[in-house]
Amino acid sequence: MSDVVTRRPLTDFFRDLIRDAARNQEVSLSEGAEHYLVRLMESFAHPDPGWNRRPLALEFLESFGVGDDERAGKLRRVGDTSLFLSGVFMEYLERQMVSADYYISLGSSAYAHLASAPSGSMARTRSLFSEMAERFPELVRVLTDVSFERIFRSERQTVRAYTRWLHTGSQRDQRWLMRRGVLPLRPGSDHLWWN
Repeated sequence: MSDVVTRRPLTDFFRDLIRDAARNQEVSLSEGAEHYLVRLMESFAHPDPGWNRRPLALEFLESFGVGDDERAGKLRRVGDTSLFLSGVFMEYLERQMVSADYYISLGSSAYAHLASAPSGSMARTRSLFSEMAERFPELVRVLTDVSFERIFRSERQTVRAYTRWLHTGSQRDQRWLMRRGVLPLRPGSDHLWWN
């Protein structure tokens, strides 16, 4: 008997993760947005060396002083990196000086500028980048679900979800806890969360 390892293409793996997460988060993705998220996850599975060396705010600001094609590349890098970081590493960012909200705002702005590109290689994808800008927080939720449910799974998830729920009152965390049999209760409260 031989040991056979079945290999799935990375694209299929990430597509399944994105689709499951979108269903969990009740987010309806267009075909273009789904494809973009899958490609984004693939690109960060094997990132370019030094992908995180320069502050994204500098890339964003520099994009306004260069030609259209270079501008589009810089804005896309800012949007993509912000989406990836705020989605996959949200909990880590919340412990840093610059929170996920900063990256969400910066990434959304970068995609919005891409959507309004006057010409160049990004002009044909205006509607996609417009959708990415407008729905950035929803896309972050999808990637956060992928991160939370699949990539960084651990026994500490319940405590992390409960702690986030205490701080944010997130309905997502509330539902997640309840699916696992935990009834969210605030310390010092003599009644359950729904009273």
